[in-house]
Amino acid sequence: MIDTSRPLEDTQLWTPIRVYTAYRILLAVLLLVVFLANRGPSLLGQSNPSLFLYTSLAYVALTFMSVLLKAPLYRGRPLMPLVPVLSDVLVLTLLIHASGGIESNLTVLLLVTVASASIILPGRLGLLTAALATFAVMFEQVYFALQTAADDPFLMTESGTLGVAFFAVALITRQVAQRLARSEQLAVLQHGAIQHLQALNQQVVERMRTGILVFNNAFTIELCNHSAQELFPGTAAGKTLPECLMTHFRQWQADPNEQLPPLPADRERPALDARFALLDSGNADKSPANASVIVFLEDRARLMQEVQQLKLASLGRMSATIAHEIRNPLSAINHASQLLEEGIAEKEDKKLLGIIQKHVARVNGIITDILALSRRQASSAEKLDLRQVVGHCVNRWREAGRDASLLRAMIPDNLPDVRFDARQLDQVLDNLLGNALRHGGGGKIDILAGAHPTTGLPWLKVRDYGPGVAPEAVANLFEPFFTTSRDGTGLGLFLCRELCESNQARLDHEAADPGASFVITFAHPDRVFQ
Repeated sequence: MIDTSRPLEDTQLWTPIRVYTAYRILLAVLLLVVFLANRGPSLLGQSNPSLFLYTSLAYVALTFMSVLLKAPLYRGRPLMPLVPVLSDVLVLTLLIHASGGIESNLTVLLLVTVASASIILPGRLGLLTAALATFAVMFEQVYFALQTAADDPFLMTESGTLGVAFFAVALITRQVAQRLARSEQLAVLQHGAIQHLQALNQQVVERMRTGILVFNNAFTIELCNHSAQELFPGTAAGKTLPECLMTHFRQWQADPNEQLPPLPADRERPALDARFALLDSGNADKSPANASVIVFLEDRARLMQEVQQLKLASLGRMSATIAHEIRNPLSAINHASQLLEEGIAEKEDKKLLGIIQKHVARVNGIITDILALSRRQASSAEKLDLRQVVGHCVNRWREAGRDASLLRAMIPDNLPDVRFDARQLDQVLDNLLGNALRHGGGGKIDILAGAHPTTGLPWLKVRDYGPGVAPEAVANLFEPFFTTSRDGTGLGLFLCRELCESNQARLDHEAADPGASFVITFAHPDRVFQ
């Protein structure tokens, strides 16, 4: 409930007091000017011109003085506005007496004073002003009648009627003022609640992991949260919507029920899912042509990470079945082939046994890769320095007895840290280097690193200078069990991409001339470490 019995605060008083002060100054000057300008018979001061003149001059002086003393006297003193109100009742009574008594038209001005007092004075002081004005006009009527030797000086009909009018105006004005005060206080409360809700909504939108964009029918961005700026670099409020989002929006406009394809990843941003919806702003005109549109941007890497967990659960169940149903018979086949090899001397039979053992080893490798994929633990990401990671990788290359001159590492000093599971990143690099060694024709292998100049996304590239990947094989490179080698299991690149996605990174193939490149694009460092 709003308490309207309390006096208005200073900030609420200043506007009514200013209006009343301006009214008093205008009234005082106007009365004096009209009296001085009229040289013939006048309704103003007709009974006592001298009293009217001196009272008007004093009223002008008082009103201008009140302007000078208003700030130091009124602030913090809610009863101080009673002083000019009482002075107005006194001054107007004198002017009425000088102009012929209560039959003068100046009595109407007392109604304005009573109404103003009901607005600017706290509590029931407005009714006190009405009572004083009533006593003033009654006294004026009696005194003027005695002065003019009227037949019945105590006939109070006119003054009583004015008194009733004074109280009626005071009560009505007080009720209106209280309702206005309630409305003003309610508006202040609602304004505060709206500001609080707006700040809350803004903070929630800014902290959302989902990117939020709002644009109008001119494709000008009206709102862009922090996640949207990270997922779509270069976007900001006031800028034009990117062309790829415009194209997606037009596709959605053509058929809102159609499932839109994801926005492909590039060096500036990850692959994104974009969903559109008309923004209901509460306006009467809700036509699609005039409504703003809200865009929800989701990083597919996070979605793929959730899908990855489901994949791992399925692979875990499948690998247990494979280990039980295949590995034991496979071990028996391998053991039997070894026993047969001891008693066979013919080269043709030994060749056939070699083929059996070779393919047994290959199937066993496939089972081992599947078990490693399904049994690996969830990623335990940490901050890693790419220079140290690549340095450890070069050391493992040398410890394996490989030619150190074939491997060249070019890593800048000022790269930001990356977030990745250290063991899993080592596994990805070892697999990529093994592929480059097998398919690169025995030539040089480069490990390169850098950061995108616009987005700041760090990347790491492994490149060979061999024959490269056939165009027809590019689309299936990361599919499980797809291989272009007779001895491969087809799970190496698939496992590498799965490990990258579980760490919110991307692994992509880039064409090179000559050779092939595989690029790991890590998550944005600021976003990951916040």
